[in-house]
Amino acid sequence: MRGLFFLNGFLYATWATRIPAIQSQFQLSHAALGVALMMVALGAVVAMPTAGWLCSRWGSRRVVAISLLLYIAGLPLVALMPSLTALFIALLLFGVGHGMLDVSMNVQAVEVERRWQRPINSSIHALWSVGGLSGAIAGSVIGLWGLAAGLHFALVSALLSFAIVPIVTRLLTESPTAASDTRDELTQVPSQPRGRNRALILLGAIAFCIMAGEGAMADWSAVLLNQVLGVSEGLAATGYATFAIAMAAGRFAGDRLSMRLGPMNQVRISGLVALAGLLIVVTSSHLALALLGFALIGGGFATIVPAVFSACGRLDNIPAGVALATVSTIGYFGFLLGPPLIGFVAELLSLRIALGCLSVTTLASVLLATTLAPRATATHDTSQHDRCAA
Repeated sequence: MRGLFFLNGFLYATWATRIPAIQSQFQLSHAALGVALMMVALGAVVAMPTAGWLCSRWGSRRVVAISLLLYIAGLPLVALMPSLTALFIALLLFGVGHGMLDVSMNVQAVEVERRWQRPINSSIHALWSVGGLSGAIAGSVIGLWGLAAGLHFALVSALLSFAIVPIVTRLLTESPTAASDTRDELTQVPSQPRGRNRALILLGAIAFCIMAGEGAMADWSAVLLNQVLGVSEGLAATGYATFAIAMAAGRFAGDRLSMRLGPMNQVRISGLVALAGLLIVVTSSHLALALLGFALIGGGFATIVPAVFSACGRLDNIPAGVALATVSTIGYFGFLLGPPLIGFVAELLSLRIALGCLSVTTLASVLLATTLAPRATATHDTSQHDRCAA
């Protein structure tokens, strides 16, 4: 399970670090590059609800296997396409694999967490962050060596292909009884559909608010340091690096915090920590103070989305795959819409004010934390827990 999250983060970072090389290879304008990136997002958004539906029928292990094949095969295809249209199709396929894997691996994580009967989701998500950092470092080094993006992608895909079999074979296999129960749940008329839908929407709203902030940090942290604080381009990259490292560290500590505080209080406190960091960042005039703010934002954001995903597995009378697909899709829209909205507001007012708007969405996640209030859950067999989390 942990290897699966690491692989996902590493593969996506491999793509992200070579985007400039792809732009140069296909001679893409900024507008064309924007369309290309949108194809990845479109593929993911379309695939997420489908992945949840498939997980409820086939089991998440099978969907993970299919997703990995699409994801790993899609990466080298991106650099091998002969035309712009073919490139867009390859990126769409890559996005489909990415979106399906995001949902199916989180369904696995929620089921493992159920069987362990203790929080593990945050530390598992930390491996995604570690994989992303590792992939970014490797991609940067390989890029400096001058290796073509096509060869880079092919080598990474070939190496990761060997990891698929041991990863998939160690995943949890849902029992036939559980699969039958899931199908029955889908065909039942819920006794309180409005309550279920409301809970899903509120969990999705929390994910939307936090993922909008994550996207904004990725796209605008360096710009803020460079253009507003006057930091050099090289040092400006330390803003997002600080945020990412703090997020990874926070996720490793998140499960212990959840056990001690409970998910509702954890999200409240984490949101307030991130809010304090945002206020420091948008008011600071020195690099050191801004980096402190980015660290607080990363540490605060770190555990909220994993807590939301865990809550999806505790909803009554709704399959975890369906719940996760719904919440993931809503949250992913925040990741997509947050950065461009920040840009529009910055154009009209200022970048400080635009990033300051994230304090409103972060505060909203604090106020919505009551959605994560603990519910009574059924006990589960824990006999496979060592095998599942390996």
